[in-house]
Amino acid sequence: MRTRRSVLMLGAGGAAIAAGLAYRAWDRGLGSAGGGEAYAPWSDWEGAAGDGIKRPLRAAILAANPHNTQPWLFRIAENEITMFADRARNLGAFDPFRREMHLGLGAAVENLVLAARAFGLAAQVTPTADRLLPSPPDAPISAVHIALSPAPPARDALVGAIAARHTSRGAYRADQAIGSETLQRLDGLVTSEAVHVAFIRDREARRELGALIVEATERIIADPQMSADSARWFRAGRRDIAAHRDGVTVDTAGLSPLMTAAAKLLPDPDAATADQYWLATTRDNQVPTAPVLGVLLVRDRLDMRAAIEAGRAWQRLHLAATLEGLAAQPLNQPVECVDRNAVMGKPDMFEAGLIKLAGATGWEPTFVFRLGFADRAAGPSPRRALDQVLVS
Repeated sequence: MRTRRSVLMLGAGGAAIAAGLAYRAWDRGLGSAGGGEAYAPWSDWEGAAGDGIKRPLRAAILAANPHNTQPWLFRIAENEITMFADRARNLGAFDPFRREMHLGLGAAVENLVLAARAFGLAAQVTPTADRLLPSPPDAPISAVHIALSPAPPARDALVGAIAARHTSRGAYRADQAIGSETLQRLDGLVTSEAVHVAFIRDREARRELGALIVEATERIIADPQMSADSARWFRAGRRDIAAHRDGVTVDTAGLSPLMTAAAKLLPDPDAATADQYWLATTRDNQVPTAPVLGVLLVRDRLDMRAAIEAGRAWQRLHLAATLEGLAAQPLNQPVECVDRNAVMGKPDMFEAGLIKLAGATGWEPTFVFRLGFADRAAGPSPRRALDQVLVS
């Protein structure tokens, strides 16, 4: 028979557990996905006319970029903007040449140009002519010069997708095909002679490319340095997100609402556990549910200008896909392995396979992705405020 004291103790213990769970839920942002100052740039990206040439930068900072590292800095002069590669915000062994970093810079350039045109500014873009070298210093370097001049406002339809474009890492509806007309419209957006896009729809070809993506993921998680360099960009909870305003979060992992809640309440997994989850998700969810896989190719993967052009192409494709009601996600593990093998002096089997599947002899792959119709809408990622990325 329970005594009054034991009942009180049980009640106190239950209250303590409930309080602990409530604090954990608050601390991990349960029920507050996409809210707070870290997400404000998504809602105020159009700014105001009084912002001058700084105005289109609000769109630039919403661009796609690797692991949400946001590797950019901007210097504003009277009629020009210089974009710097903030090389301290790198993925280490994941991106030894900082090639993916420059893809992200190119995506930011595309958003900037589209927004500038809508706001009555013509943009002349001049990327830096240079070659990407392995493991460069962390000091920022000039990557793109953008001269701006007044022009009649011209609002491209893609501008309407700037704040709606998000990376969708969840399941796609594998039985819902993407029409040929849609893919032709997307193909027509890659107008740069420096970039080629290949959409892979054939079931057997998709199976082969999917096998390359899964094998590359296995290679990455077996590489301790690559695993560690990926893990340091994961943001676990509310305070972590507020402090950094970057990186990959649970809310953007593509989990169901129930699994998202569980992931937030449970203890944070170690890197090995997170890697196994990533592999399982890639193998069992992301690859097999994609009705279309794609590859962006350039003539020289390590040419800085080519990387920036490819990033611009990806941003246009992702914005257009968003307008078409499509979801999109990078699955660039094979090219990341190409770079890693080059740095380590190891033989590589991924590049030749990508070129064969893309039917693009004479080109080099730089970006692999998937397209489809998502089961659920993707949410926004945290973003640093504009004043955090401006330099004098």
